[in-house]
Amino acid sequence: MKELVAGGNTSVPSSILKVKIISGKAADVSAYRLYDNDKVSGDADMVFYGQKTNDDGSVSLLEEGQTSIFEVNLPKVKASVKKITFALTCDNNDTIQALSKLAIQVECNNEVMIVANVGMSGRAEAALILGELYRRNDEWKFRFIDQGFNGGLKPLAEHFGVEVNADEAPVAPPSPPPAPAPSPAASAGQSSVNLSKISLTKESPRVSLSKKDDFGLIRVNLNWNQKTESKGFLNNLLGANKAIDLDLGAFVRLKDDDKWVIQALGNSFGYFDSDPYVELQGDDRTGAVTDGEWLHINGSQWKNIDEVLVFAFIYKGVPNWAQTDGVVTIHMPGQGPIETRLTEGQNRNGMCAIARLVNHNGSINIERINQYFSGHKDMDNAFRWGFRWAAGSK
Repeated sequence: MKELVAGGNTSVPSSILKVKIISGKAADVSAYRLYDNDKVSGDADMVFYGQKTNDDGSVSLLEEGQTSIFEVNLPKVKASVKKITFALTCDNNDTIQALSKLAIQVECNNEVMIVANVGMSGRAEAALILGELYRRNDEWKFRFIDQGFNGGLKPLAEHFGVEVNADEAPVAPPSPPPAPAPSPAASAGQSSVNLSKISLTKESPRVSLSKKDDFGLIRVNLNWNQKTESKGFLNNLLGANKAIDLDLGAFVRLKDDDKWVIQALGNSFGYFDSDPYVELQGDDRTGAVTDGEWLHINGSQWKNIDEVLVFAFIYKGVPNWAQTDGVVTIHMPGQGPIETRLTEGQNRNGMCAIARLVNHNGSINIERINQYFSGHKDMDNAFRWGFRWAAGSK
């Protein structure tokens, strides 16, 4: 059995699975078949209390209550379906915290393969995306998401392209929904819905967070799935079957122009309470630690920081970014997670500049970069940081 934390993922067999949602109080659960645009295409893509199976029988809701069970027949899932996402909505104006406990687990042949527990303290959301089954490189995987929504069922369903009328069950549009437009400012008398997760993509690479005196603890997480397969004597000889050691790090420039490199290589882990106010929390050398690697930024000292350039590099193993299935997620108080994925890089280049956090008059401008380089010096030259480089080890 594998236990996952938010953002963690693992492979699952392409067979009949049971996805079990366990809560301390009864709650409504739902499942959504999603396509390339991360939206449903019609009513048949939803499974919930009002429709307990989809059109091809690939997903069915077997039980409801404090323990709800979905049966998912993965071989029957249409090739055009990219994800099957599982969510929960609280009853009677409750919040997630009021459930007292919440977990999702995946079973195969009556054996628990995966379990993921939701942290309950302080959870004021009324709806939650718990996890998803998704395709990656011709195989199925499960990811624990733990993405909350303020407002309950309506914003949750609308996130997947579902139209929700007041006091009615969710109804999907009869045709594929249009591409989402940029979020407008809230109209007078209305409150905007803060979705918990922001995905930085090529089409939407930036987000800006308003100025604060204290941003609190800013946590940057790198999570990946390393997988080794035996591919014969020649690949073993060349090292192609070795586990990948993917490392998280950062270039940090302070307002006084002092510059730091934070990484496990050379044991340059940094400091949280003093210059440079950025600290790497340990080093996972295999990818087997489900929590991944963490970089902490002291948001109470953001006024002293000019820029943090977050990067990852493959320290050991043949560069293969698609195989790592890597994801970097930025967490901070009062703001939903901000994520970007690392699967599109050139496999010959083992270095990735992921994102930069820039201090612009006290605000935090976060920009997705996702550019790949042959090494530290190559990346340094591209962004003109001006470090001096020598060979290092850890």
